[in-house]
Amino acid sequence: MTREDLLARLGQLLAERRADDGPLGVMLVRLQRLREFRIAHGFAASERMAAAVRELIGEVLRPGDELHQIDGGEFAVLLPRLRDRNHALLAGNRVLRIFQSPVRLGQREMPASTTIGVSVAPDHGDDAETLLRRAEIAHGVALRGQERCAMYADGTDTALIPYELLRDAITGNRLEVHLQPILQLDSGTLFGAESLARWHDPERGAIPPCEFIPLAEDTGLITELTRWSLHSSLRHIAQARRHAPDLGLSLNLSPRVFGQRDIVPQIMSSLEIWGVPPQAVTLEVTETALMEDPALSLRLLERLRWEGFHISIDDFGSGYSSLAYLKQFPATELKIDRAFVTDLQRDPRSQQLVQSIIDLGHHLRMGVLAEGVEDEPTLELLTRMGCDRAQGYFIQKPQPASDFISTLDRQVA
Repeated sequence: MTREDLLARLGQLLAERRADDGPLGVMLVRLQRLREFRIAHGFAASERMAAAVRELIGEVLRPGDELHQIDGGEFAVLLPRLRDRNHALLAGNRVLRIFQSPVRLGQREMPASTTIGVSVAPDHGDDAETLLRRAEIAHGVALRGQERCAMYADGTDTALIPYELLRDAITGNRLEVHLQPILQLDSGTLFGAESLARWHDPERGAIPPCEFIPLAEDTGLITELTRWSLHSSLRHIAQARRHAPDLGLSLNLSPRVFGQRDIVPQIMSSLEIWGVPPQAVTLEVTETALMEDPALSLRLLERLRWEGFHISIDDFGSGYSSLAYLKQFPATELKIDRAFVTDLQRDPRSQQLVQSIIDLGHHLRMGVLAEGVEDEPTLELLTRMGCDRAQGYFIQKPQPASDFISTLDRQVA
């Protein structure tokens, strides 16, 4: 069933609902990490897993409840004639409990995890679009909280971004690329720029990446966002390299795309379209992301490194990787977490940690970049400590790509 079909069916139930029927619940259920399961066990196994999950959900529903599979491991449950709004939350918790035990697939038992968002009419809306959007918002709360089943709470619309709004912004090319310069410290020259996605919605204003990127990762929109980011960033950096031929590009890579079989060909195709060599591109992956699935991360990064890309371990020092894994990952750069850089002038222990990271990186033949440089004394101290590169507001804030390119043009002229 498509989302349009679901909206039509929900609208029909709302139109047929009488005042004495009781509340109508909408429950979004998503099977987590299905993409990783597909990579590990194959497409057929993932289809069997989704079918088994659908069957298990159906077993705990009431007669008259409607279960619809929207996509892969995503399901919508329509709950007519509830006693009250808490009745919908109880239904969600019943679904959660059935996945406390592994799911049986033939002769094998496989663990499964779900997250659930719930909204209820008329309390949370009286039209299909609003109810589904608010169930989506509740699902986002469940993903980010300790409870894996959440009901929509009044007033959270402004805090969480609707799925449809982000989807339309990506497909409608309404996001922007901003570029932040990266400085080579020993020479004081421009080394490259980091590409950062920015979103300004006409009604909501500026929406920070810390809100829309997790939503993209949680809902599967990260695939479309990555494709947009690749093409848009490479288009701008190709133009910038006409003024500065050695300019490099740093681009963040979400762990949610690691399992895509076509991610490397997709990146290579984008490079070919815009005429940017892989040696000019540094792909940044957070330390924590690498450790979500070290084996998968290692395979992907080795292939990307073989193609000629540079690999940066972002936010280094904030995660939990071991030196054993650090030795295995084919990284070319350590990027020091801004939390250590911000305190560099005031905290001797931060100085010791930063110096240790710089020394570690150099011993492993990696470059070291410090982010979050906000004043001149910090920049000078990092230079004396032997740090290779730096970025931060003191050097320059992220700016629209067109402004960045115009600045390069004036410098060359």
